Amino acid sequence: MLKKKTAVLFVETDGTSTKRMQVPTVVVDHWKKILGGLAALIVVTVFSVAYTVRKQTSAQYTEVYDKQINVLLEQKRQLEKDGFNSQLTNEEMKKSFNSIDSALTQINKKMRRRGLKEIKMKNMGGPVEDGEDDYVELSKFYKKQLKSLEAKLDGMPLGVPHPGRVTSPFGYRRNPFTNRGREMHAGVDLKGRVGDPVKATAKGKVTFAGYKGDYGYVVMVKHNNGYETRYAHLTRTRVKRGEAIEAGEIVGLLGSTGRSTGPHLHYEVIQNDKKVNPSKYFSF
Repeated sequence: MLKKKTAVLFVETDGTSTKRMQVPTVVVDHWKKILGGLAALIVVTVFSVAYTVRKQTSAQYTEVYDKQINVLLEQKRQLEKDGFNSQLTNEEMKKSFNSIDSALTQINKKMRRRGLKEIKMKNMGGPVEDGEDDYVELSKFYKKQLKSLEAKLDGMPLGVPHPGRVTSPFGYRRNPFTNRGREMHAGVDLKGRVGDPVKATAKGKVTFAGYKGDYGYVVMVKHNNGYETRYAHLTRTRVKRGEAIEAGEIVGLLGSTGRSTGPHLHYEVIQNDKKVNPSKYFSF
């Protein structure tokens, strides 16, 4: 097909010079298709080059964007970590203050058992300082103080063993049997009805429970810090010697046994082997 030639004459525009060239006849017959094919090839080549350049450029941008995204993700992870640590700190603070609330609840429960008013924070205020560390240390300090206070309250005879009216205070009084002379009354008499419950005013250990001379039926309890309490003229006791008791626990029932002119409770407080005025411990 290519061996068959056709002479092609090239003439200048002024007609002065001519050129003659032999080309394959198939080119002459199909020159339009050949030119179209060349044009298509050029277009494809141009688009291929453009696509390659664009792809390389996109890869560069993608690499840059990936780096930025990785930086943002790392910052996000750090923020989440900081938030988690902050949450842990807040949880620790809540636990600390909950411990304080729990301690106050226990103390107030013991105050109620003694017939005393609850501890309430009154006439207090001031600016709140920032700083979680300060809060944590402050809560630890108050928790320690409250635990110490609770331990002291456990062994201190606070409140009243019976809510009856005081019929004979601590100190010297006229002899209630002869109505003559004076005698030392080393406790407080609280009026009541036979069978009324008598409650311990502090945590301790029973050292005696039974009948003892002028006391009649009496319960004696040893407490911490050198304290002892006695509950006399009972109609019966409700505890035994050696028994550990809590504040507010019923130790006996009010009566009129022993040296008594009528139903009442004779209550004594002893500190370091010396009888003291129980009324000083009726309120906190």
